[in-house]
Amino acid sequence: MWRVFLLLSLVPLSTAGAQQPTAPLPRVTLSAPGYAVRAEVRQAVTYPESGPNIGPYFQFSPAQVRVVLDQVGQSKWKAQYAADMPPAYVTVTPVQNWLTLFKGPSKTKVAEQISGLRDMVSGKRSPTAQRGWAELPSLPLTNTAQVGAGAIKRIETPQLQGVRYLAVRSQEMLKEYPRNAVFYTFQGLSRDGKYVISVRLPYAPASFPVKAGVALSPENGGLQALQSLNTKLDHESAKLTLFDRLIQSVRVR
Repeated sequence: MWRVFLLLSLVPLSTAGAQQPTAPLPRVTLSAPGYAVRAEVRQAVTYPESGPNIGPYFQFSPAQVRVVLDQVGQSKWKAQYAADMPPAYVTVTPVQNWLTLFKGPSKTKVAEQISGLRDMVSGKRSPTAQRGWAELPSLPLTNTAQVGAGAIKRIETPQLQGVRYLAVRSQEMLKEYPRNAVFYTFQGLSRDGKYVISVRLPYAPASFPVKAGVALSPENGGLQALQSLNTKLDHESAKLTLFDRLIQSVRVR
C-alpha cells in the first residue's frame, strides 16, 4: 500500500503568472495500492501565448497540490505531456485559485464548472441527467469534449463529496472509442467547500476495442453510437471498487 503525506507549510509557493494572491494549500494524504506516488506542489502558471480572450486553457494551472500516480510497470509518458497532464493524478486545488487565475471566456468556463460541481454536491442537479451533449463537471479544463460518460456514482466521506464516473473525452465522434480513451474520473469538493478534488485514472475496459472506429457525425449514426457508449460504460460500474477506495482514502487538512 502506497501512502503520501505532504507537509506543505515547509514549501514556499510562487504565484508566477497569476493575477491574484493564491490561497493557502492544504495537507493531503491518500492510499494508492499498485501505484508509485510522486507528490508535488504545483505553482500557479499561465503561459505567455495565453491571454484574456484566447486559449489554450488546458495549459493553465492554478497553485495546487498534485499527486502523480505512476502504475507499476507502466511506461513513462514523454516529459512534455506529463508536465501538463500526466495519465493518472489526484489534485487538490483551492476554489479561490481556480476562480482568480483566469480572465475572459476561460474565467466564465471555470466558473460554470465550479457552479455545476456545487449543484451536484448539494443535490440541485442530478449527475445521471448529464449525459450526451451536457457534460459533467471536469477540471482541469482540456481541449477535448466529453463524448460519453457512464458508471456515475456519488461518493461521500467525512472529508469530501462528489461524483465519480467513467468518461471518454475527444475532439471527434467515432463509432467506437479505443479502451485507452476511457478514464476513471472523480470531481468533488472538500466538506468545507474550500477545495476542488479532481482525480483521473486510466481504466482501459476489456469490453472496448484496442483500436478506434470510423468517424461519425450526429446525423450519421453519432447519437446511436453515443447511447451505446454510455451503456457500455455503465456496465463497468461494479468493477470500480478499488478506484473508489482510493477516492475514499483522500484526506484534506
